[in-house]
Amino acid sequence: MNIKQALKEKNKLAKKVTDLMDRTNRNNSMDEGAVRSYDPKESLEQALQMVDDLVNLKTKMHMANAEVYDKIFRMSEYKSLVKYLKTLNCSQGTIVTSRYGDSTARQMTTVITEVERDALVEKYETLIDNLQTELDTHNATTHI
Repeated sequence: MNIKQALKEKNKLAKKVTDLMDRTNRNNSMDEGAVRSYDPKESLEQALQMVDDLVNLKTKMHMANAEVYDKIFRMSEYKSLVKYLKTLNCSQGTIVTSRYGDSTARQMTTVITEVERDALVEKYETLIDNLQTELDTHNATTHI
């Protein structure tokens, strides 16, 4: 199984664990005389086994990803940077604000212009795309 397949399997296992824990909860404490659809102990035991399977799968995936952690971390940080840059205030010139019926004119200046900010966003979004392509290739070709 490659990492791409393992990621899908991990998500399926995690969902199944959640579903089994929900089933355990729904069928554990009930009105006396009510019919239980599932045995909560059995559901819990299945969930615990799947947790073990999930831990083993995640461990294999993390070991296989050791060589690309720098790319994973770099991409994460670039995404945070882009998110921040997109909110960077680049207002300049006369800005009129109104509050409670009063208008105020302010003269704003910037160091980083909107054009410069947008160029940085584009640069880092391109770097993110390139890293994602490298990680996609890694995930498709690396077997665990």
